[in-house]
Amino acid sequence: MARQKNMGALRGQGVQRRLLAAALTGLVMALGGCSSAPVGSNPSLTTEQRDQAQREATRPPARLDESYETVIVESDLPVPLDQFAKWFAEKGAPEFSVFTNGTSSLFPLPSLRSSSSAVPGEVHSDALIGSWSNVGDRRRVVFADGSSALEEITSDQLPQRFQFEIWNLTNDTGRYITYALSDFRFSGSDRGTHVRWEYSFRPRGLPDGLFISRFVHEDFRQFMEATLLAIHCSCC
Repeated sequence: MARQKNMGALRGQGVQRRLLAAALTGLVMALGGCSSAPVGSNPSLTTEQRDQAQREATRPPARLDESYETVIVESDLPVPLDQFAKWFAEKGAPEFSVFTNGTSSLFPLPSLRSSSSAVPGEVHSDALIGSWSNVGDRRRVVFADGSSALEEITSDQLPQRFQFEIWNLTNDTGRYITYALSDFRFSGSDRGTHVRWEYSFRPRGLPDGLFISRFVHEDFRQFMEATLLAIHCSCC
């Protein structure tokens, strides 16, 4: 009996050690991610060298079994689905920055360590691969505060779906996430077109999901709602 108790205690200690090791591994991964510099951020690079480095950068693979912080907003637009999909393909997706102008977005949003309001401003994009019309097309989005990110189209199933991935964030938020997925789903409705927009953020490590949760579900949701309103005003 005593031997069985000792064996049980040893097994319990082994489980605890494995759990502790997993937690430490997650922490190390988080700290390691915080110290890695974004591709193309070295100030000694020429414009051509930066563009080439970001053009060749490997996009983080998105996996369905990973943990995300996700926010969803929905809206009904008074235009037929085929008409809206045509507008989105020709203007909505290529000129997406127009609709974020003047709103708080992922990149100039308040720092995760600050409650101060962001200074809105114009954004622009620089083509790196393609013309932002096909899967695999890539661009660099630059924001008014000087920060930037890479975007790549990962799914183009218009008129039903359009998805792109965002990574290589150069601002404070980029210290906490590996990438984000922006997923638009469109469907016809008796009101015209129903838009479902989902943003999923992949934290870098174990504690980062806690750090970005309020940011995602409050600040970023407001940005998404403001952007949908701007799209409504533009296409309708």
